[in-house]
Amino acid sequence: MRLFGPRGAHLLVLVWALILPAACGPSVMRPATPPGPGVPRVANLRFEPDVIRVGETTRMSFYFEVGSADIQEAFLIDRGIREFQFYQDLQATSIDLRRYDGLVAGTAEIPLRLASEGIRWMELYVVTRQGHTSNRVTARLTVR
Repeated sequence: MRLFGPRGAHLLVLVWALILPAACGPSVMRPATPPGPGVPRVANLRFEPDVIRVGETTRMSFYFEVGSADIQEAFLIDRGIREFQFYQDLQATSIDLRRYDGLVAGTAEIPLRLASEGIRWMELYVVTRQGHTSNRVTARLTVR
């Protein structure tokens, strides 16, 4: 008994191709808020050291400015090359920044530990309590 003929299988693939980006895309591709009062800006994303072994900790740091002083969280998008294949996480990793709440500007430092090797391009953006989204900054991290 066949559930789908050749046309049904193609239709099923088309449906999945349309649904998957719509379901997963907003979590990673949140657009930046146009510059203005209260909109955060981030710069100078760094990993120290920028080459680590699997399971070791690196320190991620970045500079931020938030006119409204209500920084809440950051999102980290992991892209890279692992096992000879390019990949991108479908879900951004949330980082709690409430300890920096009340600061207009400063440098955030967060320890980060990764469990798989590869060359990664980590992209970061910040969100305020009002929902304003910052620009995106990218830095490279190598895990051996």
